[in-house]
Amino acid sequence: MTRKNVTVNREKNLKNEMINGKGKSNKKQIEVKTNHKLHNKFSNGKVNWIPVLFISFVIAIIPIILRMYIYDPKLGQYIWFAQMEEKYDFFLYFKQWTLVGVALLMVVIICKRIFKDNIKLKFSRIIIPLGIYILFIILSTIFSENIRFSLLGVMDQFESMFALLSYCIVVLFAVECVETELDFIYILRFLLLGSLVLGALGVGQTYGYDFFYSTFVQKLIIPRNYWDYIGSFGATFGKGVAYLTLFNPNYVGVYVSLVIPILFVLLIFNKKIVLGLLYILAIVGLSISMVGSGSLAAIISLGFSAIALVIFLWRYLLKSFFILIPVLVIGVILIFSFNKINDNTIGNYLMTKLQINKSEHNISDITTYDDHVGITYKGNTLNIEFIYNDDDAASFNLTDGNGLPVENELVQEKSEFIVTDKRFPGFSYAPVVYNNYLSFYVKIDRFDWLFTNQTGDGTYYYHNRAGKLDKMVEAPSAIFTGYEWFASRRGYLWSRTIPLIKSNIIVGSGPDTFILEFPQYDYLNFYNYGYADQYNNQVVTKPHSLYLQIAVQTGLLSLFAFLAFYGMYFISSIKLFIRGRFNSIYAQAGLAIFVGTIGYMVSGIANDSSITTAPVFWALMGVGIAANYKAKPLILEEAAKAKEEKLAKKNKVEESVK
Repeated sequence: MTRKNVTVNREKNLKNEMINGKGKSNKKQIEVKTNHKLHNKFSNGKVNWIPVLFISFVIAIIPIILRMYIYDPKLGQYIWFAQMEEKYDFFLYFKQWTLVGVALLMVVIICKRIFKDNIKLKFSRIIIPLGIYILFIILSTIFSENIRFSLLGVMDQFESMFALLSYCIVVLFAVECVETELDFIYILRFLLLGSLVLGALGVGQTYGYDFFYSTFVQKLIIPRNYWDYIGSFGATFGKGVAYLTLFNPNYVGVYVSLVIPILFVLLIFNKKIVLGLLYILAIVGLSISMVGSGSLAAIISLGFSAIALVIFLWRYLLKSFFILIPVLVIGVILIFSFNKINDNTIGNYLMTKLQINKSEHNISDITTYDDHVGITYKGNTLNIEFIYNDDDAASFNLTDGNGLPVENELVQEKSEFIVTDKRFPGFSYAPVVYNNYLSFYVKIDRFDWLFTNQTGDGTYYYHNRAGKLDKMVEAPSAIFTGYEWFASRRGYLWSRTIPLIKSNIIVGSGPDTFILEFPQYDYLNFYNYGYADQYNNQVVTKPHSLYLQIAVQTGLLSLFAFLAFYGMYFISSIKLFIRGRFNSIYAQAGLAIFVGTIGYMVSGIANDSSITTAPVFWALMGVGIAANYKAKPLILEEAAKAKEEKLAKKNKVEESVK
């Protein structure tokens, strides 16, 4: 047996011992070489191409998949959704099912390793919470509010049970199959390649050229029988907004939060000029994309990643201070100069995004009671009764909160009544036939609210944004009540989502069913916070928080399992990398991915999981765990050697003093 084979076998044995919790480094028995040059020669120099290509496909190709898909959203049965039989998607559907297909092939490969190759699967305690998370995904699907959505995906999301399980399969596949130094190198090179492509698209969009609108691209992504409509499809974010191929500018921020820290760490360790220039190019492209997306969450997330980077790499940063300090000074000068020239644009932007002023609205309540409609305007209550007699005569009775009459008059030329009471300025109302119901509208601040009590039961209903009849009540809220404008209206979404958790503790509402759980009936607050007006009626499909999304859809216990999974990875990574030993490819890759995942998890506070970005995170998590396994014995050996050298040096000094 050659010396090379002995070294490889010893390394494999040591790795297996460390995974199973048995191994302690024994310098006399095992000699692990940690010289940087030696590791760059890849002493175990082979590439496991199948796992490398599969993982690389997930992190580099799936995010850029675009293809038109036309479908029936199947939401017309719900009272808050207008009847719609056709909707189109370019960004989500094919990403989901491509990922599921790749995950199925990964399962086949793992089964082959077990049953044909007789390779024993690796096991670590970190897999336990991941398994629990998988269990609750399946249970939540079984008890789902809409099993079709949980199995196939819902409008504007397409992150079904199969997508969630695929994330977990990708992690397990990476942990099991990614092993050699070259495996890690090639996977991270493919990540670089994907980020260069996305960065280029983002730069173009930021500066006004959107590839999506080009005839060439539209012919690639639109079925031939729809080519007559080329030019009529496009994003609705406006010129100069970067969304890449990720469906929404928010997900640009998520992607950037994950990938830029990884590229930056790899740049620090890089020794090759061309590769270094590519890292810089990718970082610049993604940074411009981040600016074009307007994602404040990305900026904050990168700040946390930067803190982690300084903690772990301060030795390396000090060595490069002659480059780092000028770059930081120039960056700060450019930011402040830009801000001053543009009238405090950055400051104003941050204040707008983070405003914590208490929310105040002219209309604070509208409720449809059995015998009247109650409206609270600037603290004053107006009660409206609509009376329709058998002789086809319609009349109104208006009273205030004390039961006293409210003055009004008829304007003949407009055929409507105007409230003349100064407590209700600009109020007008009149009978009208709407959707075959004798109804009445109340115009408040130039917005028409339509009601009727002519449905047979005599009680009052609101004609909602879908043109259907519903009762109008205010949804329960918590924590952010009164501060709904916080973080670009996320305060509203969070305040109405948090109360949903108490009914989704053990199992959730089901994957991709948040749209069914959220109080879409909160019509007044949809209006107050910009989700509905005369020309724009939306439904809420996501909570803008990864953690709230998991808690509601797959249950609070599944959220605990997810946090335990990442928490174990987080703690083990800190213990490993705080030693500051990064002479191996494994340690460098492991640190880079760890710092990147910190950015992703922070961005998850204000952004949800999406099929556009989540596959990249989960794949890198698996690669990061695999890297940590490989790096641990090397780092421990380096630390032990450094400790011995320090002790020897100390003893030498003491002897010289004596």
